[in-house]
Amino acid sequence: MSTKRPIIVVALLTFLPILACGLARPTAPVDVQATEAAARRRATLQAGALPTATWTQGPPTVRPSATVLPTATPSPLPTERPTAPVPATASPTPPLPSSPSPPPSPTTPPTATATAAKATPTSTPTLTSSPTSTPTPTPTATALPTATPTLPPPTPIPQGERIAFTSNRDGNYEIYVMAADGSSVVRLTNDPGDDQRPSWSPDGMRLAFESNRGGDFDIYVINVDGSGLTRLTDSPANDIYPAWSPDGSRLAFLSDRDGNWEIYVMNADGSGAVNLTNDPGEDWDPAWSPDGSRLAFDSDRSGNYEIYVMNADGSGLVNLSNNPAGNISPAWSPDGTRLAFASARDGNWEIYVMDADGGNQTRLTDNGAADDQPTWSPDGTRLAFISLRDGGVSDIFVMGGDGGNVVNLTNTSAEEWDPVWSPGNR
Repeated sequence: MSTKRPIIVVALLTFLPILACGLARPTAPVDVQATEAAARRRATLQAGALPTATWTQGPPTVRPSATVLPTATPSPLPTERPTAPVPATASPTPPLPSSPSPPPSPTTPPTATATAAKATPTSTPTLTSSPTSTPTPTPTATALPTATPTLPPPTPIPQGERIAFTSNRDGNYEIYVMAADGSSVVRLTNDPGDDQRPSWSPDGMRLAFESNRGGDFDIYVINVDGSGLTRLTDSPANDIYPAWSPDGSRLAFLSDRDGNWEIYVMNADGSGAVNLTNDPGEDWDPAWSPDGSRLAFDSDRSGNYEIYVMNADGSGLVNLSNNPAGNISPAWSPDGTRLAFASARDGNWEIYVMDADGGNQTRLTDNGAADDQPTWSPDGTRLAFISLRDGGVSDIFVMGGDGGNVVNLTNTSAEEWDPVWSPGNR
């Protein structure tokens, strides 16, 4: 299947030296899918790909696929992304056994001994019980109380406005939550696999995310305190990019279960998955409108990546961006009147905003480094996004709705991406 896509999200930590001189891709079939982090984020930002010019830095990148094609001469966007093997998922740690209680030892009962009396000529022999000595009781072992492991208290979750995101700051890709000012960072997941792309439930109590902890990528749900992990999909294909519907009853997501990346919708319990797009092109980044009636997404079905919108049942498809450059990562404003997105139309990946009908397309950021993945604050006055502007590693920034007052929220040497604002003040 096609694996092309103009994605611009995070630079490679381990592949940066290779990117400088060009990355050779395998020509043999790959047994495992690439992690979505490698497929979606780690190369194109650093490469600085332009949709209308030849690559000047680094190689194209490859989406997750069963077979990686031979390396070709770098070409304009859409691009290919290198696959990387999925790290082996460690077996879960078994629960601590309770201390066994030794069984009580039985006490030996007194034994009655029968003896025959001496016979006399004038009496009938009788049996008489001889005195029996009282045995010394055997002490009974008393069961000790079972020791219960004492778990550390959960880390307090920041209250009010929060931003969930993905980071490898602790060595691998996990889901984190922080306050909207970048403080009170809490790690929610802790697994050797890659956990990423969080999506808030409308009540702010749960997060859906993608993970390859089971081998391939599937959709999981977890409570915001890190408890209640539930696996929603269990397909031999990859299921990624969950997006919760505004009423909480459904989840949109991406899957390659039918041979290429399509947008599906399923019930919140993982049942009833339906393919909404069903097109030979690659469809990505589903985003629900605030009223739940439509889904925005990006697709290369027209030859380059554009922002589309369709009804929640897959009908009524409309191209909103209509620009020959790459246009990706749509995000609805809370009032449903605008869409933020990323585009390379001005020679660099920047954040733009347009009306919900595609009109008034306006550039918000203007920086030499690439910007992507916009997400609106609940009141619609701010946008969080990712950028390489501080040191070439992806950080999460926030800015005003007009593109002003840009602040780095994470500012670490790790890779941080996938920011998503919690609904309301929950």
